[in-house]
Amino acid sequence: MKISFLFISLAAVLSLGSCSKPGSPTPAGPTTTVPELSTAATTAVNTTSATSGGTITSDGGATVTSRGVCWNVSPGPTVANSKTVDGSGTGAFTSSVTGLSLNTAYYVRAYATNSAGTAYGNELSFTTTAVDVYVAGADNAVVKVWKNGVVSSLATTGVISYSNSLFVSGTDVYVAGVETAAGQHQAAKIWKNGVSTALTNGSDTAAANGVFVSGTDVYVAGFEKVGVAYIPKLWKNGVAAPLTLSSNAGFLNSVFVSGTDVYAAGVETSSAGKTDAKVWKNGVVVSVLANATINAKASSIYVSGTDVYVAGTSYTPTGKATAILWKNGVATPLPDGIHSAEGISVFVSGTDVYVSGYEASATSANVLARLWKNGVSVPLASNTLESSALSVFVSGTDVYVCGFERTAAGIQVAKLWKNGVASSLTAGVVNGEAYSVFVK
Repeated sequence: MKISFLFISLAAVLSLGSCSKPGSPTPAGPTTTVPELSTAATTAVNTTSATSGGTITSDGGATVTSRGVCWNVSPGPTVANSKTVDGSGTGAFTSSVTGLSLNTAYYVRAYATNSAGTAYGNELSFTTTAVDVYVAGADNAVVKVWKNGVVSSLATTGVISYSNSLFVSGTDVYVAGVETAAGQHQAAKIWKNGVSTALTNGSDTAAANGVFVSGTDVYVAGFEKVGVAYIPKLWKNGVAAPLTLSSNAGFLNSVFVSGTDVYAAGVETSSAGKTDAKVWKNGVVVSVLANATINAKASSIYVSGTDVYVAGTSYTPTGKATAILWKNGVATPLPDGIHSAEGISVFVSGTDVYVSGYEASATSANVLARLWKNGVSVPLASNTLESSALSVFVSGTDVYVCGFERTAAGIQVAKLWKNGVASSLTAGVVNGEAYSVFVK
């Protein structure tokens, strides 16, 4: 009996010792951690954007609620810097990195966030590309092209040549202008990579004023004199395209291709002798940009989506000029309405509309280069000497304008303004002009 009692007592003690005491910690469950991920290589890097992304290999035990990439110009970017938000969950994702500056080094990391916090992938770096800035103009009445400030001459056989418009497509540089050979009138010309093709034979005065390249098609707007009248002309691949005319007198200044539609802007003389600013679409007049009593001209056209913008000028009966921006045929005067001004070039970037031209000075007899952004005038010239802004092009956040500025000695100097800061393309020994700017 003693042995049996002892066995029962020991069993009871062992049983009591195996039970948890009051207040003992509960065994821990699964631990939640931040996600695990890697950053995808950057691709499609250009002047203002790139493509990256990442792969989330583990959610850390909790749902990934946000993922993307973050970037900065300094190492160690976080979600407090610029970032994308590209869905949720694990797996691979792609991110579009936008709003970058040109020729700038950036650091990028993928990120993923769950209830435990935010984790980052490996850091990568890339550098946005720089742009090439092309300017077409003339130096001492000889056609020139500047690429990033370095000048080159185009092939000419004439004694005088000028460029009026520039377009860059891929690696090909197109320049539209004029050339006057010995014993000939001014001929319309198109240069491709410095080699010229005549659009007219020089038997009478003609000019190529605007050029636009769409795919393999090259469109040129200009005019050719036939008899006593100047006839508006639109050439496609060197062949004059059909164009509806009411008076057979006038000229085209600009051409723009949007999808399959070809727009041209210029001037045609009415039967009453008034100059009408007009827009043609696929060879047919779609807009007359002034009332029945005001002379006007359309100098430049830009199509953005379904909106058609035209920069030009209207003239009062006394000859006072007013710079005008037409949007879908509705006119908006650009200057203060007191001083004469002309709108010469238009460019649309997002919701911003830029027009370059000139405006008469309030304090001198000179006209001064002007840039209007959304209707607000921005002076470009560095002094009160005569100047004009003949072309505008916007690339990313940078605004390029070219034209000329006259020295105190009366010599015209070809100028390029970038964000309002001027640089000289010619030395000012002989007259120079910059007529068209294109950024690629």
